[in-house]
Amino acid sequence: MEIRLAYVDDTLFEIPDGWFAVGFIGAGDALAYDEARRPHRIAGGVAEPLDPVEVNSALAPAVEEAASRLWPEGWTYALAEAFGLNRRSLQRDRLAKNGMHPGVLRELGVMACHDDAEGIGRLAHALAWYADRCSDRDHPVDRLADAERGALNVLASLRAVRRGRVTRPGDDPDK
Repeated sequence: MEIRLAYVDDTLFEIPDGWFAVGFIGAGDALAYDEARRPHRIAGGVAEPLDPVEVNSALAPAVEEAASRLWPEGWTYALAEAFGLNRRSLQRDRLAKNGMHPGVLRELGVMACHDDAEGIGRLAHALAWYADRCSDRDHPVDRLADAERGALNVLASLRAVRRGRVTRPGDDPDK
């Protein structure tokens, strides 16, 4: 079985509500997971259950392909840090045995299908690094909110400098 992690249009493939569409199988049927994390082939709006062992064994090359588009210089450390995963869970034998959470597979595929995938990967890694090391908040979502604010501040500074107007803290860069 060949799996390609990528963006799947839920309406085009008629993915049931609450399911995770993570990519494609072979020539183009969608691969989706139900609420219980069981894999299914979606073709013509019909969900066909798949053998989890067979799907999991095909995940390692699919994860490697998608992650290599995001981090071509080496992906295991960057993927683990960006998504908050244990690096051991990314080993081929562990992927084949345990699979990966469908939400992680979906977002990995979505990020990797962009033309600027390497840039997206660098941004994801940088934002996750900032969230994990520069925020003192406890919940990961709160730490990511801090990283978002930091990124917006950096963007404002970059805009100002590239427009030829250096800003001071507290200045409105859009004026």
